[in-house]
Amino acid sequence: MFIWNPALYMDEKVKEEPKKFRRRLERRKLVKKCYCITLPINEQNCLDIYSSREFWFQYYRKRKIHIVGLAADQEGVEEILQKMATDIIAKYGTFNAACVKDFFNLGNNES
Repeated sequence: MFIWNPALYMDEKVKEEPKKFRRRLERRKLVKKCYCITLPINEQNCLDIYSSREFWFQYYRKRKIHIVGLAADQEGVEEILQKMATDIIAKYGTFNAACVKDFFNLGNNES
């Protein structure tokens, strides 16, 4: 199950047709070279990056995936990560898993 963050970071290609990318991901259609930046499944990472193809596996269908960024290619992922890191560091003065969760308004009320 995908949980889309309201403050979704997108690269320029995704911004042109965001509904198309979201719809295809939710229906698990083939989206060539689409990458999702998500909050981590484990508590040790700050963010995870997945190719949209990984979501075809049953393992991911049973998990809540909090998507915070969407890019059409690897260059877009790098741009989005730089923007996220800059925004989080500007707000908190540091970049760690707790700051990332708080930045995306998840805090301790995540289920």
